[in-house]
Amino acid sequence: MSETTKPAAGSTKWIVTGVLALIAAAFAVAVIVGSGSDDSSGASTQDSTTDVSIVSGDSRPSGAAGENQPVRVSGQSLDPLGSTGADLSVGASAPELIGSGFDGTTISVTPGDGTPYMLVFLAHWCPHCNAEVPRLVEWNASGMVPEGLRVIGVSTAVAADRPNYPPSKWIVDKEWPFEVMADSTEMDAAGAYGVDGFPFFVVVGADGKVKVRASGEQGIDVIDRLVRDALAS
Repeated sequence: MSETTKPAAGSTKWIVTGVLALIAAAFAVAVIVGSGSDDSSGASTQDSTTDVSIVSGDSRPSGAAGENQPVRVSGQSLDPLGSTGADLSVGASAPELIGSGFDGTTISVTPGDGTPYMLVFLAHWCPHCNAEVPRLVEWNASGMVPEGLRVIGVSTAVAADRPNYPPSKWIVDKEWPFEVMADSTEMDAAGAYGVDGFPFFVVVGADGKVKVRASGEQGIDVIDRLVRDALAS
């Protein structure tokens, strides 16, 4: 009959004492490690946090890239064009716009600085804008743009869930040859110029006065006549 070997009574006492010592040492190490992890968590927070200026629209700082950019408006905003009657804003002083391109580069519209402006308000999802942009590209390529006229496209009414988003890519794909200002999420630039349809054209004379506004698709000949008549007035 086999026998199970049993430790002596004195040996058992020493074994128990050793186990308790090991448990106490392990607990001390756990406390030290735990306190160290609290200190290091603060140092890594910045790396794991998304930069809010990249995703929060108009809260981004000047110079940051984005599909919408802050626009500062100075001066009296124009009334909506409307579909009937004379345009009462013709002859009024055009408001100043200080905004940015998609890449954050500053773009300013400063009526009265001696430069005539043509602003073209475009929405990337608008089928009429998509039809009109190639005509404006051709108008430029044909050499019909009057010398000294500063043409600026204004990308507005941006919607991520609609066709041709993002507009920064859309405008490149369309081979737009002029400057582009990105409107704010609140459409401040469009509101300042009374935009109520797309595409929307505004010609401002060198004297800073509104010369003509037009909404909807226009043929190249119509565009050219509108611009030249406006600048001659």
